[in-house]
Amino acid sequence: MGGGLLQLVAYGAQDVYLTGNPQITFFKVVYRRHTNFAMEAIQQTFSGTVNFGGTVYCQISRNGDLIHRTYLQVDLPILTTATDSYVNYVGLRLLKAITIEIGGQQIDKHYADWLYIWNELSLPIGKRNAYNNMVGADANLVNVGANSTNGSTTTLFIPFEFWFCRNIGLALPLIALQYHEVRIKIDFAPLTDCVYNNTTGSSAPANITSTIALSNANIWVDYIYLDTDERRKFAQLSHEYLIEQLQFTGPENLSSNTNSIKLNFNHPVKELIWVGKFNGTSGSQQANNQWYNYTWPSIGSQNAATWNSNYGLPSSTLSDYLSIGSAINPTYDNLINGGAANCNISVSNLINYQIDPYFDNFVATCNLNPFNTCLLQLNGNDRFSVRPGNYFNLVQQYQHHTNISQNRGINVYSFALKPEEHQPSGSLNMSRIDTAVLQVTPYQYVSGNILIYAVNYNVLRILSGMGGLAYSN
Repeated sequence: MGGGLLQLVAYGAQDVYLTGNPQITFFKVVYRRHTNFAMEAIQQTFSGTVNFGGTVYCQISRNGDLIHRTYLQVDLPILTTATDSYVNYVGLRLLKAITIEIGGQQIDKHYADWLYIWNELSLPIGKRNAYNNMVGADANLVNVGANSTNGSTTTLFIPFEFWFCRNIGLALPLIALQYHEVRIKIDFAPLTDCVYNNTTGSSAPANITSTIALSNANIWVDYIYLDTDERRKFAQLSHEYLIEQLQFTGPENLSSNTNSIKLNFNHPVKELIWVGKFNGTSGSQQANNQWYNYTWPSIGSQNAATWNSNYGLPSSTLSDYLSIGSAINPTYDNLINGGAANCNISVSNLINYQIDPYFDNFVATCNLNPFNTCLLQLNGNDRFSVRPGNYFNLVQQYQHHTNISQNRGINVYSFALKPEEHQPSGSLNMSRIDTAVLQVTPYQYVSGNILIYAVNYNVLRILSGMGGLAYSN
């Protein structure tokens, strides 16, 4: 008897739980037939002038039956001076806020920091390079002088992350909203938030003029066309969608070594995410336009005043100073010295070297979660014991998210088993909690702010040609 047949007849009582009264076979493909449909991306235009610091609206036209994925396309102007560069992830930084409205009612609102954080946690690593190029994390934009020498504008495609964009089963049925219009509102950030100048070392470059403006900005929407029968059902029947919303109450001040921040959130919340934005001794991350630097702002005890300086490394004598490996390219063409004096760097004083997003140079940095400990309290009771910061930026991300962000300043606490999925898998109804407090302790007190986001469930009801939320704040 062959080995395969021996395995087949080695059948006992325990196998009944696995193969008794079988319901499927692996040797016959089973598929389900779907309704007939078609999809097409159609360009939408804004009402008003699109520019840095402005606010514009886009009323979604009724070109199709449902809408799904949505992108902002924008052409960045050329920076004319070699000392200027766009900030890292400039496509996200452009979007101070994005709001989706139905019948004049705000349904959801997203922010630049949130778009960055969510994609750091949920974007598969295989899509990261393409995404970075789409949203402006590109050497041709963020390296000083590169944008002024490539001779052409750069087109960005920034994907939105509303509920109907991320899940095809939640596509928004325009066909059922006969009496309500769908509108997207975009608040653009000012130019000084989007540009860095290596000469002034600040976010207010003296040689940037008001003549630099955004151009050719519009929205692309994926429309879905339904066949006759399904189209009639969508138009005539009422609909209830379980959607996700983002809650953000604004930056909270960090004013002491231990900070207790009251959480004014509502609805069933499936995840809390918080980051810090701190002021270093030589200026804040925000002042230097390091918008997504949520980590500790200084180089430990090593000369914190030079935290944001760049170090000139002469190629001819590089080995006399330090040897770190291939991470540092000692080629003059890739360095911007700016007259900086050379300095010896002791190996014992090195913490970490990474590519600075604003220069072709390298700067020392401390990629450290700024929060030493965190604690969540509900109605005066500890939701969990005091946990170290690494529990929230490593363990929680490892347990609940697709990706563990290399940005160690992103902190997560999930009430759900799988917070990235639409299927509910746990939540905390914060509408039923009288007092919720997040207590955070930085490693040492440095002035700054904390941004706290909550992802919650709500119900979108569509009936009689109109749509609205079942539960308000």
